[in-house]
Amino acid sequence: MSRAPANILDRPLGGRGSRADVQISLSSFAYLYSELVQYHQNRVDSISELERRLESSGYGVGLKMLELISYRNREHKRETRLMNVLHFVSTQQILDN
Repeated sequence: MSRAPANILDRPLGGRGSRADVQISLSSFAYLYSELVQYHQNRVDSISELERRLESSGYGVGLKMLELISYRNREHKRETRLMNVLHFVSTQQILDN
């Protein structure tokens, strides 16, 4: 019997189970994104305000995802150059870990 990792950062992103192959469906992400857009649409008066709010929401989520995949990266190398950071982000398998 295997146990789930104690540290939340070591758990798979795909679900709460101890199985590594558990994943959240794409439709769940689509629904969450749709609700986020609708939430902000109902609270703004202009397109530019909507864009600003969506950008700020995405920025926070992106930072947390980048921290998580950086933590899980086996190389433990902190990239400081823009092209290296972009390459690191584009080559990660986010939901597979």
